[in-house]
This record gives sequence, C-alpha cells and structure tokens, in this order.
Amino acid sequence: MNILQKIITFIGGFSSLFYLVRTGDYYSSKILLADLGGIPILYSTIGMIFSIIAAFAIQKEWDNWNNLVEAVKDEVDSLEELWIWTGRLPQNVGKKIKPLIVEYLKVVIREGWQKSERGERSEAAEQTLSLLRNVLLEAPQYDSQAVPNLFPLFGDLLKHRRDRSHFSARHMPGILRYTLMFATGLLIFLPFFIGIKNIWLGYIFTLSIATLAFTVYSVVTDLDYPLRPGGWHLTTKDYEDLLRRIEINPLRHT
Repeated sequence: MNILQKIITFIGGFSSLFYLVRTGDYYSSKILLADLGGIPILYSTIGMIFSIIAAFAIQKEWDNWNNLVEAVKDEVDSLEELWIWTGRLPQNVGKKIKPLIVEYLKVVIREGWQKSERGERSEAAEQTLSLLRNVLLEAPQYDSQAVPNLFPLFGDLLKHRRDRSHFSARHMPGILRYTLMFATGLLIFLPFFIGIKNIWLGYIFTLSIATLAFTVYSVVTDLDYPLRPGGWHLTTKDYEDLLRRIEINPLRHT
C-alpha cells in the first residue's frame, strides 16, 4: 500500500471515529463543557516534541536511503566496467568471466532483496563471486596488461556490495521507533479531549493534525524499510537494465 492509499484509509477510519465520539452523550456533556485551562499549551508542547523526533528520524533515514541508492548504482557501474574490460581479454579468458557476471546479475534479480534486508549473505552470489575471483587470479598468465585493470574493478564491486548489504539491513533503533509511534498516537487522539463546540471546525482541526502526524510516521517507516514495497522503495531495475544491455550487445574479444 502506497502513501496515498494509507492516508485515504486513515482519513476514512479517523472520520468514523470522530463521528462516533462527537455524537456521543459523554462528549457533549463532559468534554465540551470542561474548562480547558492549559491543555492547549500542553498539547502544543507534545507537538513540538513530535516535530523534533520526526525531523531527526527523517534526516537519518533519508541519509541511509541515499547511501543505499548510491551503493546500488556503484555496484551496477562496477559490473558494467568489469564487463567492458572483459572484452579486452583473450577469448579463452573472457568466456569464463562473462558468464559469471551474467550469473551474478541473475542471482541478484532472482533473489531480490529479502536476504539483504535481513542482513544475510546470498550463498549463490557468494559462490559466483568466489568463482570470478579464482578466474581473475588465473588470468594474468594469458594477458599481463589488461588483467591488472580488472582487479581494482573487482575490489570496487565487493566494496559496493558490502555497502549495499550494510545500508539494506540498517534500521531505526527500536526505542526511537516506539517513541515516534507513541508521539504520533498522542497527536492523533489527544485532540478529542480539546472541546471545540463547532463540530465541523473541530473535525477539520483534528483531522488535519491527525493526518499530518500519520503521514510523517508513514514516511519515516517507509524510509526505514527501503526494500519493501511502499511509498517509494528500491528495486532491482538497475541490475535488470544492465543484464538487458549485456544480452542485446555481447562484447567481442580482442
């Protein structure tokens, strides 16, 4: 469910709850007639605390999202450069390396992000990289000039893959998540105890604050799980595009 669908569902549920509360006898006889005193000031304090927590969480999650996107793009770029340099190798060497690059792309696409999100290593990807490493170590005996250029590219590939795994499994600390959840709940439900005699004015007031708080919380949780479908999430599209280019334009060896 994307952000818009979540908001629409929330508005529907909140509107129903607002109607049930405001049309109840207890609300009319107790809440509307109560002396508010310093309640609005206390509520504004809660809103300020929520804003600080939300701003901190969004900034951290946004930085993590950008680092993850950059790691994915760098990994794909390293694979493409490795593929291009493979075309400079003798055919007997290149025909060993190219299928391994293709297989690695297919493994990433096939397995998706499930293991990455849990911080687990893919056995199939590890095996493919191990085979690729062994081929590169044996390759200098065939071409002593072109092969050394492949080792830095392979090292970059491993680094960017580690970065992708790291930022994929990096989530918000539990205490911060529960604090934000609690603050969101306070902002959503406490306005019911602030009596506004005009029902439509009260509806607009409470719905606006509740929807804003819910939207902020939804944005933070979506950013915290960038590999799960949501308002925005990372896909394997870059890997699929590279695989498609490789299959359409196979390299010729020198």
